[in-house]
Amino acid sequence: MTDLRILLATPEAGYEQRVRQAFRGMLNGDLRRWDGHLGAVTPDAVLGQLGDVQPDVVAIGPGLELDSALELAKRLEQDRPEISVLLITETTPTLWEQALRAGVRDVLAPDAVDADVRSAFDRALAVAEGRRRMLAPPPMEARGRIITVLSPKGGSGKTTLSTNLAVGLAMAQPGRVVIVDLDLQFGDVSSALRVTPESSIVDAVRTPGPLDVMTLKTLLTPHASSLWALCGPESPAEGEAVSAEQAKDVVEALAGEFDYVIVDTCAGITEHTLSVLEVSSDLVLMCAMDVLSVRSLRKEVDALEQLGMTQQKRHFVINRADSKVGLDIKDVEATVGLPVDVAVSSSRAVPLSMNQGSPVVESDPRSAVARQFTNLVNQFTDQPQRAGLSLLRRGGR
Repeated sequence: MTDLRILLATPEAGYEQRVRQAFRGMLNGDLRRWDGHLGAVTPDAVLGQLGDVQPDVVAIGPGLELDSALELAKRLEQDRPEISVLLITETTPTLWEQALRAGVRDVLAPDAVDADVRSAFDRALAVAEGRRRMLAPPPMEARGRIITVLSPKGGSGKTTLSTNLAVGLAMAQPGRVVIVDLDLQFGDVSSALRVTPESSIVDAVRTPGPLDVMTLKTLLTPHASSLWALCGPESPAEGEAVSAEQAKDVVEALAGEFDYVIVDTCAGITEHTLSVLEVSSDLVLMCAMDVLSVRSLRKEVDALEQLGMTQQKRHFVINRADSKVGLDIKDVEATVGLPVDVAVSSSRAVPLSMNQGSPVVESDPRSAVARQFTNLVNQFTDQPQRAGLSLLRRGGR
């Protein structure tokens, strides 16, 4: 396998010298331009030549028609997702959206100054390194599933979903489920579960020396459903003590001890969320039934694709799916680009359960909305669970 960092897919011989100049002779054999003797720069021709090389970055253009360049970017994203694609072309108001959907990492003007050229290629190389790491096969070691719940906007019901999923899984696997509150500023998992934690994730990272799993388990707060919780800090200031790498280490350590680790995140994609996504087995993506929420989720999905977060199993949940707002499920699926796995309807029982600190799968297990949350739980368990079954056996809380 030939080592190669950058392939310039351009018919313009002068652009190779342009890039070498920006790197001040540092690339040497790490940079190669498309061989003109191979014919036109087409997707089939480029992919054929990549059969025995592993470039980190393919820079498409200049000197190519935009449609051809975008088609090549799409093919690279589909067939070689470990490669970071950089598009060299003049920008237009509509270009960025086209480029993003085609899998392009960045767009660079052909006449950019040396500093901008170097910066764009450095960013693309960094993305490629992350993609290769994410696409590498995971180590063959026994660990629980790490299920991270994401939503681009606040108020979509993410914590409601996280806590209902966690309690539902704990009904199926008592004592084998833990929920982690990764909203380090305004996390409210403890309120949603009506527990009073004596410790938080801040205490976990303040433990001196290497992270000890036994010590970590003493910091968990028990819940009546046989669920464990690692709650968020008491104040946003405390949350600043937790680094992204520490958050990932905590989640990984818990996955070595529990069958399921549910991670409730803040709105959007933060550095801490990205760090935990690297070790997650599953993503639960959710939005509400409104145009802004749906479009924001589409942008979040595109961002995950660009970052190489493609190996996790995805589960798409729509909240308040019965809202009469001129959208239907098919509209949402077409916009987001994912099939809806679970549609959760509006119900007075949900805010009531949150105010009481008792997830609806626990407080009103026979309700329609509890059954919908249970449908999500069933996607993660070997044996389907009937809403309320475990609670009825124990006589409730």
